Amino acid sequence: MGTAEIDPSSDSPPNPVPPKHPHLTPRWGLPYKKGRLYSVGMDILPILKTGKLIAVYAPDAAGTESMTLIAELGLRGVVTILDGGNRYQPYQVATFLRRKTVDISSAANRLFSRRAFTCYEMNTLIGSTPSLNHPCLILDLLNTFYDDHVSIHEAGRLLKSCLGQIQRLVLSGPVVLTLAPPLTDERAFLLEQVRAQADEVMIKEAPVCEPTQPSLF
Repeated sequence: MGTAEIDPSSDSPPNPVPPKHPHLTPRWGLPYKKGRLYSVGMDILPILKTGKLIAVYAPDAAGTESMTLIAELGLRGVVTILDGGNRYQPYQVATFLRRKTVDISSAANRLFSRRAFTCYEMNTLIGSTPSLNHPCLILDLLNTFYDDHVSIHEAGRLLKSCLGQIQRLVLSGPVVLTLAPPLTDERAFLLEQVRAQADEVMIKEAPVCEPTQPSLF
């Protein structure tokens, strides 16, 4: 499983500054006008179908949940993994696989991962991914788009390009994106762009802090 290092390229004019959406109510920083909450034990498999784009939003970009999903899908067939935030953890996937099968190697050999280190690389990575009839997971899609070294205009332009290529992938197999909160409010519009295109948006429930009785001793 290799790592992609791709030369940046830019040949299109920047987009205008995207509008903000103050009318949307955030949860964990995400506008969730279209979305449903899930707990840690979510099961995404029943809604994973060709032609469907699923976005999963959590403070940690659904790290544990996405590794579990990769393991489950690896037991069934080939999986393409595109990593935008150093989220792919092969050892964690292997741990999940051991609970399901003794033939870990066969499942692991069906997992093909590539990583992007910049939003330019992510754009090229998605664009160079062939349309195949198997699931594709894009981990922490927006991580590199939150980089303040990339202008807001350029981040918006590149994300639009990525979403166009993702739509191409969706036509041949299901695509799951994981998302984390932006570092600044001015980048929140990127989440809205993804949400608008997704068929399903799953938002991890905020943990409930239970009141505790102080100890007397």
